[in-house]
Amino acid sequence: MTKPSYKIQYDPDNIVYAVKKESDGVIQIVLSNPTSQNRYYLTYLDDLKNYGMSILICDDCGDGVPNGSMWQYLDNAEQLVIDKYGSDSDKMKTLREDRYVTAMKAKFPYEKKIDAYKIIDATPQDIKDKYKHLPMRH
Repeated sequence: MTKPSYKIQYDPDNIVYAVKKESDGVIQIVLSNPTSQNRYYLTYLDDLKNYGMSILICDDCGDGVPNGSMWQYLDNAEQLVIDKYGSDSDKMKTLREDRYVTAMKAKFPYEKKIDAYKIIDATPQDIKDKYKHLPMRH
C-alpha cells in the first residue's frame, strides 16, 4: 500500500477549509465540521495515526487556530506561527497550550511518552502552571 499524502487548503480569508489527498488531487475532507462522522475525515485521521504526521503537508498556519486539520501537531507548527504572527503572539500561546494539554492527556499524536515528553519539557512554565490541575502523565 502506498503511503498517502495530504495537503491543507485555505480559503481567501486564510482559514483552513479542507485537506486534499495528494495522490488523487481531490479535496476529500472539507473541514466545516471536522468532528463529523465523515468517512473521509476518519480515514484521514487513521492515516495520520498509522503513517505519522509526516504525511501532512502544511506551509502556512492559516488563521493560527488549532483545528481538525491537525496542522498544530506538525514539527514546524511553532515556526509557521512565528513566521506569520511573531513569537510573542496570543496565537503562539494558544498553540503551545493545545499541544501541552494534548500531550498531558496522552492523546494523538502524543500517545507515546517519548513524543509527549518532548512537548511537555519544551512548554513554558506559565502554561504548565495554568494546567497544573491535569494529572501527571504516567
